[in-house]
Amino acid sequence: MMIRIMAFFIRIMLLLSLALASLSSWAFCKITGVAQTEDNRTAQISFGKVNLYDRYFYPAGSLLASVVVPPTNYTFNGASAGSVLWECDAADLSNIYFLVATNGDHWLGGNNEIGVNDDINGVYATSFAYVGLKQRMDGVALSRYWKKIPINTYATSGKKIQIRLQDIPPLQAELYRVSSLPTPGGGPKYTCTSVVYGSTTGTLYDCTQPNSYIQLVGPGLIHDEAGEDSNSHWSFWGVDNGFGYGMRGTNTLYDTPTCVARSATPLVRFPDISITELKTGLTTSAAFNVSVECSNSATSGTSNAQTALGFQVSAGAYSAAKNLGLVNSNNGVSLLVSDNYTDENMAKGVGISISYSNNPEAPLTLIGQNEVNSTYMGSNAGWYPVLNNAIPAGSSRSGYTQYNYNFVATLKKIPGKSVTTGKVRATATVMVKMQ
Repeated sequence: MMIRIMAFFIRIMLLLSLALASLSSWAFCKITGVAQTEDNRTAQISFGKVNLYDRYFYPAGSLLASVVVPPTNYTFNGASAGSVLWECDAADLSNIYFLVATNGDHWLGGNNEIGVNDDINGVYATSFAYVGLKQRMDGVALSRYWKKIPINTYATSGKKIQIRLQDIPPLQAELYRVSSLPTPGGGPKYTCTSVVYGSTTGTLYDCTQPNSYIQLVGPGLIHDEAGEDSNSHWSFWGVDNGFGYGMRGTNTLYDTPTCVARSATPLVRFPDISITELKTGLTTSAAFNVSVECSNSATSGTSNAQTALGFQVSAGAYSAAKNLGLVNSNNGVSLLVSDNYTDENMAKGVGISISYSNNPEAPLTLIGQNEVNSTYMGSNAGWYPVLNNAIPAGSSRSGYTQYNYNFVATLKKIPGKSVTTGKVRATATVMVKMQ
């Protein structure tokens, strides 16, 4: 009898030691507490001033504004790019990924896919009347249903990987005009009980409900599953496994007479010029044209709620211009360089200025990236009164006038830089915007 008891005791101890050995080999992810899911702690989606004028300028389906939201827009409690949000075992990297979705349980946060009425998919109702929001991350269009986003970058600490704020891909956000209002019954109202309308003085987006969320899936974390509807699946929320994105507090809706760009010369070609000629101060130029249509009630200028015109450089050109010292403190750019300036086939040390044809010796400052929705205004930021040098060209609709503009683009040497042979391929977009 004693032998049997001892054998049973030994067997229990052996099983317990095996269980402990198994437990010690399990890996878990840890939430650091930096990420917070509360409504007033979202990364802000800042379009700035949004003007929803009449349906002639902005028919249903029109793109009203676009902005790239870096993850560093999440700043609660001092969060910065290097802040670690999650720590996981490196061995589990293949099982770790983000999930993203709209705020599906709120009628103005991501429950109502209102764009389907106008044949634009993935556009969800917002607190702004007749304005819908479309969001993408890493090429994935957000919807009510949780979707996977891979983890492409991370830091390491011993056998651990650390997922920092900067490791979350940027969010691309777009606003569209839609033809209908959301149904209040489409998800609980919570704190936002009605939509708000634009005005000539501007109406603030004061709804704190997030427009989307990001969470992490990993061993040991409380999370939702890919494909689940965020209207009813938000297990991550109560444990702060992630954070939200929202339009709260930084966006204003206007209903102000304005102008729109109608056309521009699509391709501008320069006559060839040699390095020797550029070094001696010679340049090469080409003319191009722009067409704009304005409400006769629009106010031309660069002050608040006035309408201005400018040329925005491409993202690649802006990045190169910053490295070349061509960007001022108002984010204005002095010269347009090639979109892919660092490519070995591109000419170095040259840039393009843009001027009104009647004043070619006075180059315009160009608009930088991430500036269109900022508070920068005036010529130092690349904005000029829309009717400067405008040539009336008749009217196709009562109350509106079309205008033509003549510009000249000039290729020249960048001061203080060495010139090399190669191609010049640069992109600028004509922008007409209410300031």
